[in-house]
Amino acid sequence: MVESSPVVVVVGSVNADVIARVDRVPLVEETVSTTSASASFAVGGKGANQAVAAARLAMVSTTTTTGDAAAAAAVGASSSSSPYDDVMFVGKFGSDEYGTRMWNELEAEVDLRASTRSAIGSASGMGFVMLNGEGLPSAVVVGGANALDWNEDDEALERELADAMRGASTVMLQREIPERVNRAAVRAARKVGVERIVLDAGGSHGVVDPELLAVVDYVAPNESELAGMAGVKSVETDEEVISAARSVIGNTRAKMLCTLGARGAMLVYPGTNGEVIRVDAAPLPKGSKEVDATAAGDAFRAAFAVGLSEGKSERNAMRFAAAAGALTVTKIGAMPSLPTRSEVDASLGEESASVGKPRKARNQGARAPLRFASRLNSMKARQDLFPGKDARVPEVFNLIKRMATVDGISSVFLNFPEHFVDGKKQLRARDLKKKIESHGLVTGAVCVRFPEEYRLGAFTNPDEVLRSSAEALVRSACAAATSLDAEEVVIWPRYDGYDYHLQADYAVEWEKMVQSYRRVSSSDECASLKVSVEFKPTDEKSRFSFIPTTGAAILLAQAVGAANFGLTLDVGHMIAAGENPAQSVSMAATRGLLFGLQLGDGYSRLGAEDGLLFASVNQRAAFELVDQLYRFGYAGALYFDTFPLNEDPTREAESNIRVFSRLWRRVARLVPRIDTLRANRDAIGIHETLLSS
Repeated sequence: MVESSPVVVVVGSVNADVIARVDRVPLVEETVSTTSASASFAVGGKGANQAVAAARLAMVSTTTTTGDAAAAAAVGASSSSSPYDDVMFVGKFGSDEYGTRMWNELEAEVDLRASTRSAIGSASGMGFVMLNGEGLPSAVVVGGANALDWNEDDEALERELADAMRGASTVMLQREIPERVNRAAVRAARKVGVERIVLDAGGSHGVVDPELLAVVDYVAPNESELAGMAGVKSVETDEEVISAARSVIGNTRAKMLCTLGARGAMLVYPGTNGEVIRVDAAPLPKGSKEVDATAAGDAFRAAFAVGLSEGKSERNAMRFAAAAGALTVTKIGAMPSLPTRSEVDASLGEESASVGKPRKARNQGARAPLRFASRLNSMKARQDLFPGKDARVPEVFNLIKRMATVDGISSVFLNFPEHFVDGKKQLRARDLKKKIESHGLVTGAVCVRFPEEYRLGAFTNPDEVLRSSAEALVRSACAAATSLDAEEVVIWPRYDGYDYHLQADYAVEWEKMVQSYRRVSSSDECASLKVSVEFKPTDEKSRFSFIPTTGAAILLAQAVGAANFGLTLDVGHMIAAGENPAQSVSMAATRGLLFGLQLGDGYSRLGAEDGLLFASVNQRAAFELVDQLYRFGYAGALYFDTFPLNEDPTREAESNIRVFSRLWRRVARLVPRIDTLRANRDAIGIHETLLSS
């Protein structure tokens, strides 16, 4: 199995931050009271903060408004909504409750495959943060697992870090972990060809290790850290900053990136005549004020690293970073305050050009990143929560608009002909395409929904004229899909079934279906697309389907024999058929027939399809389903076919995305362990592994 390569790898600390607000920081031997009745908790630590900041900002765009278009285009396209394969965090989590809580929070945002929980019982790192009346932080950090749990064998540690960094373009380091770990990290990064290393000077005011200075590309202190590193009292002027920076970096390859608070930031090249780049501080958003500067530097450094990884120039990466830092100070807490890409772009007056567009693997053979879609008609639920509805436009335009507000959705699946009609007026495919793309989305598939006139069957209708009409409807759907640049047409044979024994000649009906699917798959309109059948065992329109199981659907696909014909499997339908979804996925995938997947959950009641949140009922089955998709390298869109009744459909879709992404990363981490246990059919070992992971 070849894993996808991260763009940014962060090696560093993760701390449980306890935050208290005070009028002023106490003097020596002085006690002060907080200005609020209680302290707050947040995940922190410079390493974790920078990893999450990078993940929220990561987006490699095929276009850019910063003048670096050629460089960005050379990197490839991705989306900021699913950062799991963009940013990897390498850190050490304590074995205590804080460690569990921090792991769960970080796992939802970054790749933790190279991180570990303490095996020697270490407590989590802690940060005790005091915010004065102006929101400026002072902190005491307790190392915990960050200091104790790294491999004591330097060569083995270097190999571990090299494995994590392979394929990355940028490595970020800080100084809240042992210096020997950073030394091993830079050796590993250079060994595997990482393009750049950014060392945050935070965590220590001492002199930077000469071995690190010799190999890193950027050293990034704030004002007080720079003064401490240079052994000077003041860096209040630009001249003092430049002098202090050059005294630290000397004639090394390192450039000094110094953040200066309200004065902006400076990048100082080595050498007495080296270049100096200066950017002003970004303004705060209108109506906001500075309340907590705890993670502003982390956001700045992470944004700078992401910007360089995207191909931005150093000046534009600094401008991008300044906007990220400014947004961070407007919210309380380290990690909760870190901004998203869309927020930073909005503050700069730029548009995240690739948001919502399909992600592309960065290297040959890499695991394809996930793409998410959700049932468009679910957006009809809870209209009272949809203030953006416009009664003047077709309903489908409103549904698309609402879908686009879901963080993480990249694809729209349209029902045909339902979503191509507004009342009695036909909607043109080009108008739909324009509307979809205007919201940063793409069309994943067109799903055929046969109207009521086919109640005695579509491809199995006793009326030959209606059977031909059903085929023509599918061909029209294919033509529409082509106009929308969709990848696939999905056929739901809702009416192809029967209600009573002796009502159908099964062999005859089967042959009718085979011939119809064969004709539409090879037709001029459909031949260039994937065409898939979405079986459902029972429905109120046909209590018994002629395609009642995954096995029957596979037999149908094999009988049709067209290379572009396969299956779209629906978790709710598989549960209704009494199947194990993971096994069904395996059956289809091993035969090259798994074209699509529709995710949901339910209570497995006869004739019922609940369409509940993914993994809300059958959690272990959901984990195994994700395990199978991961192993087979599933690369299609993941479509959430859920039916919210009382829930906010946008919130439900976002929850589905988070849950699936978390399970995906958890699977990636546990695959080796599960393989060992499964080889011996060790059900107890697997059970205990899943409970403890």
